[in-house]
Amino acid sequence: VNDTGDAGSAYRMPPQFFRNGAGRRFAELPATQLGSYFAGQYLGRAAATWDWNRDGRTDVIVTHLDVPAALLTNTTPTAGRWLSVRLVGTASERDAIGARIDLEYEGRVLYRQLTAGDGYQAGNERRLTFGLGTTRLDRVTLQVTWPTGRVESVSEVPLDRHVVIIEGTARAVSLPTSDSHPMTNDQ
Repeated sequence: VNDTGDAGSAYRMPPQFFRNGAGRRFAELPATQLGSYFAGQYLGRAAATWDWNRDGRTDVIVTHLDVPAALLTNTTPTAGRWLSVRLVGTASERDAIGARIDLEYEGRVLYRQLTAGDGYQAGNERRLTFGLGTTRLDRVTLQVTWPTGRVESVSEVPLDRHVVIIEGTARAVSLPTSDSHPMTNDQ
């Protein structure tokens, strides 16, 4: 919180965005590719991710010490196929912290685990999101391992959707996407 500028240390700093290069290296993208927010310098304090407009692309909110929060909407034009899953525990605790989802498609297995304490001074949205690229599949099967150890297979889960899976039901319920989201609807 103390201004260290007089001591020669940076006080306000530019935000940074790193791209994962095929799981091998992270490279910082220049501000000119990212938008005006990344050209500024801030006293950032908290960051959390969630898909506020339900379009399948993860967005970020950043809070600052001395200026209003910044909502950074992901406008990547070629996001590809995706699936976002919210888990609701019944025998497990309600947020299903510790649950794991395995998604197999086209000879690959992707997995995500629901964790707590995953934002910086904030909590990320409690969803597990899978990016599936340009797959031609319309539906997938998920294997959910709940914190209690119970394993459920959920088949025929549609892609390009937000879904909810409630422990013990072995089915996914689709939620509205950006086409029907009230904050993005032009009507």
